[in-house]
Amino acid sequence: MQMRDKLRKKEYFDTFIEEELEDIQMFKDSLADGEIENDRIDSIKDEILLIKMGVIIAKYSRGDDIEDIKQDLEDMTDMFCKSWDGGIYEYNLWFASLAYLLGLDSTKLARIRKKLMESDTYDYLIDYVLTGAECDFDNSRVSFPRSYKKLVKSINENDRDALLKYLRGWYKGSQECSWYDTHKITDDALYYGYWCFEAGAVAKRLGLADDDLQNEQYYPYDLVHFI
Repeated sequence: MQMRDKLRKKEYFDTFIEEELEDIQMFKDSLADGEIENDRIDSIKDEILLIKMGVIIAKYSRGDDIEDIKQDLEDMTDMFCKSWDGGIYEYNLWFASLAYLLGLDSTKLARIRKKLMESDTYDYLIDYVLTGAECDFDNSRVSFPRSYKKLVKSINENDRDALLKYLRGWYKGSQECSWYDTHKITDDALYYGYWCFEAGAVAKRLGLADDDLQNEQYYPYDLVHFI
């Protein structure tokens, strides 16, 4: 197993994943035992899904086999399509990107698309990630045009330079995100890795040459070349 992340050691991710899986089991047990009040059940299920996504990202960072990571995502698809809250755009975009990059079949992608379309922020970018050349969504409907301007330009103009600019400015532009700078926190395990999945998904959809991006920080090269 070769580490993909360069900021933390394997032992950190081993512990992070173990603890997150324990939290998932705790929540599942509480649900099964009827310990969760009815008005909190949906939020607990959504929390489980967020933790599961964090585990998937951490496993990629650790260097896990991508077939195993794909299985993890497939295993959570049913729960996702029933219980995902969809309130945070970035996580919706990440999940769509992971589903595409991991090669989930067309039926699962269609189910994920249907679920994500329930969100008020569903837009052209997410739809393109999920459908590619078949996307017929209005390309002016972008929920956060300032943040994703360069990435959308790369799609509309098949512009590799625009994608590179987005990728290389992605981390700095994410300062308002809850995961930003979590690698600097030493008294709690919150960091699961920094990966710009949407840049990888768009690059793959466009068929852009990316051999020179194999060691580019934040670019999920192994996912882009999984299938």
